[in-house]
Amino acid sequence: MAVKVLIADDHDVIREGIKSILRNQAEYKVVGEAVDGEEVIRNTENLKPDIILLDITMPKKSGLDVIEQIRYLSPNTKVIMVTVHRANIYIAKALKLGVKGYLHKENVVEELLPALRNVSKGEVYMSPQVSRYMIEKVTREGKGPAEEILTEREADILRLIVEGKTAKEIAEVLFISRRTVENYKNNLLKKLGLHKTSELIKYAVQHKLIE
Repeated sequence: MAVKVLIADDHDVIREGIKSILRNQAEYKVVGEAVDGEEVIRNTENLKPDIILLDITMPKKSGLDVIEQIRYLSPNTKVIMVTVHRANIYIAKALKLGVKGYLHKENVVEELLPALRNVSKGEVYMSPQVSRYMIEKVTREGKGPAEEILTEREADILRLIVEGKTAKEIAEVLFISRRTVENYKNNLLKKLGLHKTSELIKYAVQHKLIE
């Protein structure tokens, strides 16, 4: 019986590209598509796919935000992230949520079928960069704060800080108050054991917390 695959990505060209790869692969059957997080949840409940090829950045709910609901609605469904995100913060959260595969869109032609085969057999598939991250994480263990403790909102604010935006500009971009931005910034400093913005930027770059 063919492995049922749900493709979840808000870009038509990506979905069509994945379908073209799978079109002549008898062992896989594309049973549905989703263009936002809420549609992923509905289609998971209705279609019970074996594997979901899931993007991180989608409208309404991000890919990472729907994984727990996927697990609840369809416990046997496995998730492979197919994303442009290379930052360690996204890799860390995806791994914590129990995804079975993580690959980058730019490598999808070469890596999609190996990823599907591994995950279909109950194994795990990770792009080379993810494997490097896991090795680096082990070597860092016990040496100080790590990026895994950051939330997605903290990661967004950290990225904007590194880009040189002021608290006022960050507030405007994220539609939150300037005071809230300052609170997040102070929490970031505290979590990472740092004392000023320049140290925060240096730490973010060195540990690849942002893209």
